[in-house]
Amino acid sequence: MGISVWRICYNGDLRLQALPYGSTLAPGRWHLPPPFGYSVVYAGSSRALTQLEKRVHANGFQPANQALIRLDLPEGARINAADDLGLERSRWRRDAGYTQHFGTEWLRKGTALGLWVPSIIEPREMNLLINPAHSEYGAIQIAIEDPDFQFDPRLF
Repeated sequence: MGISVWRICYNGDLRLQALPYGSTLAPGRWHLPPPFGYSVVYAGSSRALTQLEKRVHANGFQPANQALIRLDLPEGARINAADDLGLERSRWRRDAGYTQHFGTEWLRKGTALGLWVPSIIEPREMNLLINPAHSEYGAIQIAIEDPDFQFDPRLF
């Protein structure tokens, strides 16, 4: 069985090709958007971490029109770990420029479908960066866990 990760995203277009769209609009912790960088898909290692990550980026508002999806990566897909690629744990949390460069360089090389990176919210939990330009990207299967996902209102 392959790796499964979770994502909360706009429920109006849940095609695999649509998932990187948000990463083209603004930089993130681990990437710079085109034209200076690359698109990417962020996913969480658990449903709970995915909710926390989305909550942090919602600026105090409850996002509307969201779906909780599971991404099932193909068996044997090449996945890297940031720690194995030389992530400097002493600087990654305080230096967004460093992590943006780290992730953008990983995307540029294109050698793996995914990269495990620590969550800024809970550093012992992991997020997976998924490279939509990688040859294995099209083999990812999407399972719609909740097509009209609602956050617990106490989170806002």
